Amino acid sequence: MTKVRIEQAELGGSFGGKDDTMNILAARAALGALKTKRPVKIRYTREDSVLESYKRHPYIMNYKVGYKKDGKIQAMKIEIIADGGAYASMSPFVTWRTVVQATGPYEIENVQTDVRAVYTNNPYTGAMRGFGSPQPIFAQESIMDEIALRLDKTPDDIRRINGVRLGSITTTGQKLENHDVNLIKVLDKAVEESDFNKKWIENQKNSVELLEYQKKSFSGEQVDSLILRDKDFAQPENLIKKGIGLALSFRGCSLGAEGIDAAAAYLSVQQDGSAYLLCGLAENGQGLKTTFSIIAAEVLGIKADDIHYLEMNTGLIPDSGPTVASRSTLMGGGAVKAAAEIVRARFEKMLITEWSLDEGDEIQFSDNEVSVKGKPKQKMLFPELCSLAFNKGVNLATVGWYPGPKVNWDEEIGQGSAYFTYVYGCQVAEVSVNVGTGEVYVNRITAVHDPGKVINLLGAQGQVYGGVTQGAGYGLWEELTTSHGFIRELNFDQVLIPTSKDIGEIIPHFIEGEDDFGPWGGKSLGEPTLELTAAAIANAVRNAVGIRFFNLPLNLEEIVLKRKLRPWDLKRGSAL
Repeated sequence: MTKVRIEQAELGGSFGGKDDTMNILAARAALGALKTKRPVKIRYTREDSVLESYKRHPYIMNYKVGYKKDGKIQAMKIEIIADGGAYASMSPFVTWRTVVQATGPYEIENVQTDVRAVYTNNPYTGAMRGFGSPQPIFAQESIMDEIALRLDKTPDDIRRINGVRLGSITTTGQKLENHDVNLIKVLDKAVEESDFNKKWIENQKNSVELLEYQKKSFSGEQVDSLILRDKDFAQPENLIKKGIGLALSFRGCSLGAEGIDAAAAYLSVQQDGSAYLLCGLAENGQGLKTTFSIIAAEVLGIKADDIHYLEMNTGLIPDSGPTVASRSTLMGGGAVKAAAEIVRARFEKMLITEWSLDEGDEIQFSDNEVSVKGKPKQKMLFPELCSLAFNKGVNLATVGWYPGPKVNWDEEIGQGSAYFTYVYGCQVAEVSVNVGTGEVYVNRITAVHDPGKVINLLGAQGQVYGGVTQGAGYGLWEELTTSHGFIRELNFDQVLIPTSKDIGEIIPHFIEGEDDFGPWGGKSLGEPTLELTAAAIANAVRNAVGIRFFNLPLNLEEIVLKRKLRPWDLKRGSAL
């Protein structure tokens, strides 16, 4: 393996799209270089990229739920089929996460979950941000709202009745412990910040059934359905309907029982007080370099600007597994903190002798200075400390290693401690629905997340802004179709990806739960910010128009016609 060394190029983002696709491309380029004995570069057009890359798994989901009159869920039976396309790719791992999260963050005593990935002649599917969670969250959160409506309860009430708490047993038999289980806290915060109940009740009173024409099939066989009459038109004052909806989730952090979970970080402090830093996880555009620099700087009491982050090179750092599963802060950050603490311990050992300190003396590293608590005369600047250590031959370079705690999983019965810790989130979506055209406007998203300790606040806020926007795209606009086995939408003129102009206000809130793992309890945030948005929007649309929709995306024809339009629906040459 030492014959191959990989130097990473700059990336603006990944979202799962740099998984096995990159392996395939790298192998092609390497083979070409070996054959031609010259450097080889492969450059895709947008059409090439869309055509060959994998997509998110389409799911067909069937849920059967039993509950009491007080709202307590007693049983849930789930059958899910995931369209894997022509190749396995990440399907075994995507569907495994679905098994863990299929019932949602709720205490349910009796559960049967069967998730199957199947081969089809459709485009193959693999890793995409969320990785098997957005689909079941859409289903389970829709069901929770429907239960609430049938029992004359509010959506937040039904979730409080069933939500997990510290010590709860998940449907896979895992006891939630060693961290703050803040599910109800994020729910309460989101409800309070959005004034949810008042708006939800008011919207329920104003919601309307769909118009007559929206109940028609608009198929070519029923010619009369294409003719609109007076009763098919909406009055202007009834055209726009407001809706509010929420969605709740828990998410297992890092790889869990999917595979080996550990990460490494290299830290080398220089004589002038600056430092080199490198982690085995990759900067894919998510802000990893900044977060890791903050962690190292915090331990050493220096500025993040004093950390020089090295470029990724597989010859310089131990393999730390894939940069996936929102595991960078948790695992990579843990490794960086471990490395910084090793170097700090070497400084402290030297200072105990240099300053003749007692066993109980506390050495403090802060504001680019090292001092002893209660002894103001014993202090020096951090660069002076580094110079002293260098002259005394102290090794100021090390590799920190952070292994994930052991987890277990029984493949035969689908039981075990799937992940060593979890994060919790709640999003509230406020929308306006044009019942005449089917347009859904996202007015506001209130996103409350517990990612553990927030290391990089600006980066965390950016994750929320990006994740919510991407989640709205999944819920409202983005769709790929095929014709004769080929993808039809090969560029952004047909694949409708949302921009900042398409989303209203996004309001992030963080509840910092304590955790035994990660750097000071820092955990996952990237994927949780996406997985809730589509479900929250779907519940908001239900609140606005009084109709439950069962298919994503909720685009114009889905809202108006309750079905998707396809070119072959009307067999005319001009439409093909």
